[in-house]
Amino acid sequence: MALNKKATLITVAWPILSRGARRFVKLDLPASATVLQNNSNGTVVLLGTVHFSKQSVEDVSQIVKQLNPNGILIELCRQRVSLLELDDEKFLEDAKNFDVKKIKHAVKGQGLVSGMLHAMLLKTYADIAKELGVAPGGEFRRAYQEMKKIPGCKLFLGDRPIQITIARAFQSLTVVELGQVLYHLTRSNPKPLNKKQLEKYKNKDYVQAQFEEITREVPAFKKIFHVFVDERDRCLAFSLQECVRTVEEPRVLAVVGMGHVDGIVKYFGKMKQEDIVPLLVVPPRPFYIVLLAKGIKYTFYFLIFSFVYRLVFG
Repeated sequence: MALNKKATLITVAWPILSRGARRFVKLDLPASATVLQNNSNGTVVLLGTVHFSKQSVEDVSQIVKQLNPNGILIELCRQRVSLLELDDEKFLEDAKNFDVKKIKHAVKGQGLVSGMLHAMLLKTYADIAKELGVAPGGEFRRAYQEMKKIPGCKLFLGDRPIQITIARAFQSLTVVELGQVLYHLTRSNPKPLNKKQLEKYKNKDYVQAQFEEITREVPAFKKIFHVFVDERDRCLAFSLQECVRTVEEPRVLAVVGMGHVDGIVKYFGKMKQEDIVPLLVVPPRPFYIVLLAKGIKYTFYFLIFSFVYRLVFG
């Protein structure tokens, strides 16, 4: 989907160079924001958000008003950039009528396991949106809209492509672990969310407790969280470094999910390109995945053949 032609959209090609002397920026930030840097080399503010929170959307505008950034990085990749032009009302309407046809269209062209996980993520987003009446990614859309109001401000897409993340996550699992994860995802009955409960996810300790609870139930999720969280923390930190490096006298705002804040704080300023390259590689599919995919494919062919045979020969 094409973005507004007046907007400057940059996908990070992906540390920080010394700049000329400048004044410190005085900031009065929400509790969910962290100042990564505020010195003669530039100012970098990291905002942790909850993806369905209206308060997170307002936090973006509050920081932009104070910082007047010339660079904004968001936790999106090109495959998810359509979120920036999402019509909230249309999404909420579609969420109420989210069916198999919509899922099939969304995951078309992906591998079997990757497609299954992507479908589950889409279904989860639709269920939460239907429950809360809020479309996902509102904080990213607000950052995009604020960026367009600031002359010379640039938007950076800082995340790794979602297909790579999904593929690496599931290809890190053994066949037994894959079975455990899929069983848990299909059998679990998530508790309904409300807006008050949603704000708890701004608390880092609460988020960590949720991670620990699910990994106790299904240890294989540790591998998935490593790929979805830690690896992406590294990619986002490197992207943020590149954003700071390429912007003159940087005043940079990074908008990411709360679960990535600690990792980005840990890795910011320490990542090199050679650290990132291995994280962009999709390993060969495990043998059992190839067999499973072929088994499903030929079973499908057999069922079609059987149907046609009975139709023709009775």
